[in-house]
Amino acid sequence: MHSRRLIDRFGQMVQRLTIHLDKRLSIDVQSLRLFRCALALTLALQFAGYLTEAQALLSDEGVLPIESWKKLPHANWPWVSSLLALSGSTLWSECCLMLGILLALLLAIGYRVRWVSLSLLVLLHSVQARNPWVLYAADKLLFLLLLWYSLLVASLGRQGASGSVIRHLAGWGLRLQVCVMYLFSVLRKTGHTWEEGTAVRYVLEIDQFSRPEASWLLDLPPNYLQIMTWSTLTLECLAPFMLLSISIRWRCLGLFSLCMLQLGFWFTMDLGWFPWISTLALIPHLPARLTGKPDRASFLEPFRFSHWDRLAGWLLVGMLGWNLAMNHTYPDTLKSRLPAWIGQSIALLRLDQYWGMFAPNPMVHDGWFVMLATYPGGQQLDLLDPERQDPALKPANVLATFPSDRWKDFLMMLYDYPDQAHLWEGVVQWFVSAHQTPEFQGQQPESIRVLYMMEETLEEGVAPPVEEQLWPRPASMTE
Repeated sequence: MHSRRLIDRFGQMVQRLTIHLDKRLSIDVQSLRLFRCALALTLALQFAGYLTEAQALLSDEGVLPIESWKKLPHANWPWVSSLLALSGSTLWSECCLMLGILLALLLAIGYRVRWVSLSLLVLLHSVQARNPWVLYAADKLLFLLLLWYSLLVASLGRQGASGSVIRHLAGWGLRLQVCVMYLFSVLRKTGHTWEEGTAVRYVLEIDQFSRPEASWLLDLPPNYLQIMTWSTLTLECLAPFMLLSISIRWRCLGLFSLCMLQLGFWFTMDLGWFPWISTLALIPHLPARLTGKPDRASFLEPFRFSHWDRLAGWLLVGMLGWNLAMNHTYPDTLKSRLPAWIGQSIALLRLDQYWGMFAPNPMVHDGWFVMLATYPGGQQLDLLDPERQDPALKPANVLATFPSDRWKDFLMMLYDYPDQAHLWEGVVQWFVSAHQTPEFQGQQPESIRVLYMMEETLEEGVAPPVEEQLWPRPASMTE
């Protein structure tokens, strides 16, 4: 009898804890519908963006043929896990992307949401896995949002939501994902630049991220930049707790603050899709009935666990545990200590999270690429920036030398892995064929050199650039 009472008390404690967490982590039905539409629109735009670069980045006709893809170092996923591995043709990649756009539109209108969301999850992974060197943090966050949403709608079953509030562990994951991103990002910003308040100044010196329109911020007094640095840290630390508040006022304040933070990122830096997807992740936090009180009766029902809920629960524990472990190590280091199949499973589900942008300090080494082509007669042209009169000078806008943020990440990964320098040949050929200018129409360069002009940000100013040759091409290029 005594043991029975202990079990009953423990069950009551768990139920009270569950009710308390539900009040903070449940999702309003209307917020989830809005999130579904915004998520679908984002996926459609993502697939459409890939569609414009399918030949260059996702086919054998571009810079990463399947045979080279198989040999990429530190690949997170087996290449066979991608549907795009079935064929290296541009047409097949374009068909997969157009299918993704169609499925995203079906998700937007709410057609067979469970199967469509799971199909989109497979297709999104296939596209991301086809060229992992063009991915960045926004891509992982987008996949995770789609994963949590897919688990949530699977947990709801065919009947869908039965009330005004949705109570499922997958919903908890959807709510906690963005909180985990901000909170652990702060915990990793332990460098001296964040303590001294100089981190924002170093970030604005990174030409590959900083927009030219934001250069005026560097002229502000140091105290202003210190305030911006410490304000960013404070906001990223406190806002996640505001999002989980029962108070509508505090939650709205957290939502507004993070939206303004992402707007500031968008205005000052080119981070690709990251500001938009980070804002998208806030939609499930919109309070139930902004003009009234939530339906508290919904929280009195017993918490039921389906197979999908159990899976979501394990993923939720794994997500929190992994992020805690990342305060002491790095994803590749930890995965290398695990059996290969476990490491690949973790990577497949994007649980190998590491939210460490500009942590522990912003990088102090950056620069720009020069693809210097020499034509008959001695004339020289930077294929990345053909309009620049003197290729030896720094571009007025380093960001503009990259065709897109996907290209920027691919070139930077190619720079980080010099053992893959053979891929530069395909990159050079692509730019020679795709960026012919009227002045050199029909001519082939006599030689091409790929250079990286390295700059170092010092405590006072920026050091002169140091030229580093990445790929020599002395022979004449043939078609």
